[in-house]
Amino acid sequence: MAINLASKFESKTSELLKARAKTSSIVNQDWSWDGVNAINVYTLTDPTMNTYSPSGANRYGNPDEVQDTKQTFTLSRDRSWTNTIDMSNYQDTMEVRKPAKFLAQATKNVLVPEVDTYRLATLATAGALTNGGNYGTITARNAIVTAGATSASNAYTNFLAINADVTDKEAPEDGRVAVMTAAYYNLLKQGGFVLDSDRGQDKLSSGDLGMVDGVTIVVCPSGRMPSATDLIITHPSNLVAPEKLKDYTIHKNPPGVNGYLIEYRIRYDAFFDLNKIYTLGIHKTS
Repeated sequence: MAINLASKFESKTSELLKARAKTSSIVNQDWSWDGVNAINVYTLTDPTMNTYSPSGANRYGNPDEVQDTKQTFTLSRDRSWTNTIDMSNYQDTMEVRKPAKFLAQATKNVLVPEVDTYRLATLATAGALTNGGNYGTITARNAIVTAGATSASNAYTNFLAINADVTDKEAPEDGRVAVMTAAYYNLLKQGGFVLDSDRGQDKLSSGDLGMVDGVTIVVCPSGRMPSATDLIITHPSNLVAPEKLKDYTIHKNPPGVNGYLIEYRIRYDAFFDLNKIYTLGIHKTS
């Protein structure tokens, strides 16, 4: 690793800029992990409708006890990093090696991409399921997960088809989000959406799609997307994403170090609610 000592530097650094978090709009943090590392999520089963009888003892039908299914979400991701800044290196680089600035840069350039990648991988894992275990058999997954090369001629129609499948499975329409690669986004702009939409010319001139078919568009770096996946349509109620601990410490002159010791730790995870498996639409390129 190189340490570049300054002969004459501006008191600025050229940061390695990376995209901001891309998954904030597709997750929820509605559940509390206070004091525990696992929670049980109960889902009540729906009743069966009967034909009301105006006579007899059980006019509403035979009463059944309300049943439920249980999912256990256990937080398992415990991640950290640590670095030192020797005092001589701090002094001889015009003091641009400021611990707080490095902490902010590392959070943006290392932590954010990792969390995004993990959350999207959780969606892809859920999309690959064919059986839900305790939550019943998951059928007709092929109706939502489609595969094939994306082109300008099919990007828009594929999007509409997957979104229609998700709607047909009674997924919430408000708040739905599509995460796609930049390549898919470009093909979408080249295809039918720009030409067919009411505001096509405005969107073409601005270069911003905003929403397609009522779905908010988020363009994500391909390196954060799951393998061979260029489009995910989901809803924030699907993915529980706790961040139980986010802690950092900057030590000045700790034992054995003349300078700074920076330590960062985060406990986080992502869980897909399998009772909502049908509300997830994925397009794979192969």
